[in-house]
Amino acid sequence: MVTSTEFKSANRDGVNLAYLDTGSGEPALVFIHGWCCNQTMWGEQTKAFAPKHRVIAVDLRGMGESDKPDQDYDIDAFAEDMTWLLNEIGLQRPVLIGHSMGGVITLNLLRKNADIARAAVFVDAGIMPFPDEFQPLITQMIEGLKSPAHKDVATNFVKQFLFRPESPPDLRDEVAASMAQAPMRVMHTALASTLDPKNCPGGELPVPSLFVRAASLPMAEGQIAERYPGMEVTTIDAGHFLHMEKPEEFNALLSKFLDKVS
Repeated sequence: MVTSTEFKSANRDGVNLAYLDTGSGEPALVFIHGWCCNQTMWGEQTKAFAPKHRVIAVDLRGMGESDKPDQDYDIDAFAEDMTWLLNEIGLQRPVLIGHSMGGVITLNLLRKNADIARAAVFVDAGIMPFPDEFQPLITQMIEGLKSPAHKDVATNFVKQFLFRPESPPDLRDEVAASMAQAPMRVMHTALASTLDPKNCPGGELPVPSLFVRAASLPMAEGQIAERYPGMEVTTIDAGHFLHMEKPEEFNALLSKFLDKVS
């Protein structure tokens, strides 16, 4: 259970950014959630790693307990928020762990400030451009998220594409219901920015990195490793929310990686 002293907020230009701050020990771990998600989706990780590490799990602007100003949401702005927050709470070179859109944010943080982190973990993150055949579906999806039916569009997308038939149905329904609560403007602007190819520039990263791929990801291990030379790539037999579907397996991979970079 999260105590009130562990859940905090910092005010950036009138916008409260909420975050969990628990545990102690180096290196500090910063968990960045995905599109329309929140910090609670890292629950199995914060519980497992807080005994040995200081753990920060953020609610990005527009999501979770953070403020939700009526504005467009894009990767650059999320990255600026994260840079500001890390400085505000005095974190120096933590390990960044980003799921999905959170991984795209992490990638852009590293591209703009090579010294911001000690290492990075990408959890089935959208740092690979989608093939051309996916573009009609992406366009249809974003248009649907601009419509009065945006909650249903989001729910159907999550259930159909982010989980597999063998995924736990209770987890699928819980995650889909939570994500559908995000404001409409967050939904369509943040997704469009996440899927913009300019936000996933390839090339070697300035810090040790690990990509934990879901078996359902269209891009193969070799494609990811080729685009990001030096990145370690491994796969967990799960859907997109692999850290929630198979937390023990994911936590073991993360722990092994932390041993290498600590």
